[in-house]
Amino acid sequence: MATAAAWKTEIADTGYNEKAEKELVGRAKELYPVILKGAETCSDKGRLSDEVIDALTDAGFWDMALPRRWGGYGTSCRAMSLVGAELARADPSVGWVYTVYHGSTWAASLTPDATQEALFGDGRKAVICAVANPPGKLEPVDGGYLLTGRWPYASGCYHADWAQVGCNIHHPDGKVEHGGNAYVRMENVTIEETWHMIGMKGTGSNTISVDKVFIPHAQFDYVAKNGMANHYPGKRHVGEAQDYWPFMPFLRATAHCVVGGAALEILDRVTNAMHGRKILYTTYNDQSQCVNAQAQLGEAAARIHAAIAVTLKNVDLVDEVGLTRQPLTAAQRALSKAEGSIAVDLLAQAVDKLMFLAGSSAFNDANHLQRLYRDCVFGMRHTANLPYVGYEILGKALLGITPNIAHPDFI
Repeated sequence: MATAAAWKTEIADTGYNEKAEKELVGRAKELYPVILKGAETCSDKGRLSDEVIDALTDAGFWDMALPRRWGGYGTSCRAMSLVGAELARADPSVGWVYTVYHGSTWAASLTPDATQEALFGDGRKAVICAVANPPGKLEPVDGGYLLTGRWPYASGCYHADWAQVGCNIHHPDGKVEHGGNAYVRMENVTIEETWHMIGMKGTGSNTISVDKVFIPHAQFDYVAKNGMANHYPGKRHVGEAQDYWPFMPFLRATAHCVVGGAALEILDRVTNAMHGRKILYTTYNDQSQCVNAQAQLGEAAARIHAAIAVTLKNVDLVDEVGLTRQPLTAAQRALSKAEGSIAVDLLAQAVDKLMFLAGSSAFNDANHLQRLYRDCVFGMRHTANLPYVGYEILGKALLGITPNIAHPDFI
């Protein structure tokens, strides 16, 4: 196994740390039995267990989105996507939290120099959970702001060091202006246990709140004023390929790989169970010999692999932007958004077909299939994944209707 030091110093010709990528994807596969064993406990507790978090930490997964300038691995979007998919095969909640952490870390690594130094400058590897909406309240005071707010769906909040929270600035004269992201240490945050959902139970996506916590200027990224990933002249902490990735296409593609990994696991488990399984009230003693079942299985498999193919196409598009530093056009963003929508549609249709083949016993609490299914269909319904929104965005773009329904950074 390569040492961490070797991973972090290698800079491949492609601009991404390929040596670390191969090692880390392999490590994700190796952790399958460990994560699977803890899946029920994580679901019951409503958060990832310390044992699972320790295993992921030891594997180095939190450092994948961290630039090499801060001691990270500097891996590609494809590498992070493949790791997320492998983790999700054992437990989609683990894949989801991993994806949230690396997305938040990456976003934090794009901030101005002072903010990066506040988060990463002490040499510690900051683990960051993130919630953007609804925006909290920043009140300007000497040296910074007082932060107040309450944010639901803070996935991974129990094991994070920092929270990245969206907020607006409330001036003394009553004026409110769009703000950006504040970074607050979790020791100053209250976690309210509000996460009682049918799926992704282990993500611990509870509500977090703060009340008039002081935030130094350096812990605020003024996105409304500076823009997302503003690489202004003279910026020191910038220069790696991932510093130029498009915001939402990166977050969207990696999240879709988590759902794709869970769908692949459902496919494998249903396929294996079909051998020797009777179809009651028929003459079939082996479901795998039923021609209709064979066709249903084949169709589901084709949909899953097509969804993964189009997702990886967009993963590679993100990586290409990092290498060329050529931003995506509005048309490319719209197409990427809609292709993400078709991937979600294909996966949704496929896992429903598979669960009909699996039968009612697959929904037993003791059957891992039911957890995979619940998490998979639940993850598809994240607001960034809704197919009808993606299709409308592409339709408007094709027709030249402006403005579109989302800010360009969120397409």
